[in-house]
Amino acid sequence: MRHAICFLLLCSALVAEVPQIEYSDNHKIGIQNSILAKVNGTTISMMDVKKKLDLAFHQFYPHLAQSNEARFQFYQTSWRSMLMEMIDHELILADASEKEVKLTDAEVREEIENRFGPNVMSTLDRIGIVYEEAWKLIKNEITVQRMTWWFINSKAISQVTPQEIRQAYRLYLKEHPPYTQWNYSVITIRAKESLPLAQELHEKIVAALDKATETIQEFEKEHPDVSISVSTDYTAKDTELSSSHRDPLSSLAVGTYSAPVEQLSRDKQKVCRMFHLKEKEEHPAPTFEELSPKLKNDLLQKVAGEISHSYLEKLRKHFRFDEAHLKEVLPEDFQPFVLE
Repeated sequence: MRHAICFLLLCSALVAEVPQIEYSDNHKIGIQNSILAKVNGTTISMMDVKKKLDLAFHQFYPHLAQSNEARFQFYQTSWRSMLMEMIDHELILADASEKEVKLTDAEVREEIENRFGPNVMSTLDRIGIVYEEAWKLIKNEITVQRMTWWFINSKAISQVTPQEIRQAYRLYLKEHPPYTQWNYSVITIRAKESLPLAQELHEKIVAALDKATETIQEFEKEHPDVSISVSTDYTAKDTELSSSHRDPLSSLAVGTYSAPVEQLSRDKQKVCRMFHLKEKEEHPAPTFEELSPKLKNDLLQKVAGEISHSYLEKLRKHFRFDEAHLKEVLPEDFQPFVLE
C-alpha cells in the first residue's frame, strides 16, 4: 500500500519518452552549471540536478547508458521536473531534520545494493557518481519516502473510508450506466393503406427469414403502388434511441423482425415500419467488487495529492522558500544542456 500511492504522488513525472532507436555516440554534453535554488540553507546547483538525472537514467534506461544523444534528450525533457522534485525533497528533509527522523546505515546500504547490484563501485563509476554522493542521495530518498508515508499517505488512507468508496461507485454508475447496444435496420412501407400491406409483407418475411431480400423485391413487383425502403444498418445504444425505435426493438430476438408499427415519417406522413434486429450486445455495469480496488486507488491518489499540496505549501512558508525568485532565475527558454 505504501508504494501504491506515496512517493510518486509527490514527485513530478521524470521519465521522458526516449525512442528505441539506434543512437550514435559522437557527441559530448555540455552543462551550464549555476546555483538554481536555496532551500533552508542548502543550495541546489545544475550539477546536483544532473547527478539525480544520471541516477534516474541508469534506473530506467540502462540499455542506453553509452548514448550521449539519448542522455541529452532525457536531460532536456526532465531537468525542470527533477529540480522541482529536489526542492520539495529538500523541504521535506528539513522537516525530517527538525523532527529528528533517523535512518540506520543498514537500511541505506541495503537500498544501494538493490539499486546498483552486487558490483556497486563499478556501477557508480560508470554512472559518474562517487560512493559518498550515492550514499547521501539514497539516504535522502528513503527519508523522503518515509516522511511522505507518515505525513501524506497514512492521512489519505484514513480519509478514504468504505463509505467514500461506496459513494464513488454510485457516482460512477450515474455517469456510466449499463446499456444495450443494438445493430438493426428499418423497413419502411409507404402506401395508401400501408398497415394491411405491411402485415402481409411481415408474414411473408417471417415465413422465409433467410430470403427476406428476395421476398421484399417480389412484394414490390406484386404491388407497384407500394414504396418499400430498407435502411442501412444502425448501431446505437439504447440510451441514444428514441422510443419509436427502442420500443419495437426491445422485445425482439436477434435475427427477427418486429410486427409493423404505424409511425410518422420526418415529413409527417403516416408510414409503417418493421425493425430487423441483427445484433444485440449487453454492457452491464461492473459490480462493486470488480470496481472497488480502482475506485479506492483513484480516491487515494486524489486525497493524497491534496494533502501533499497542503503539506508542501506549509513547508514553503515555514522554511521561507522564495518561489518568485526561482521563476526569475529560470526563464522558460533557459536550456542548461548543450549537445556538442
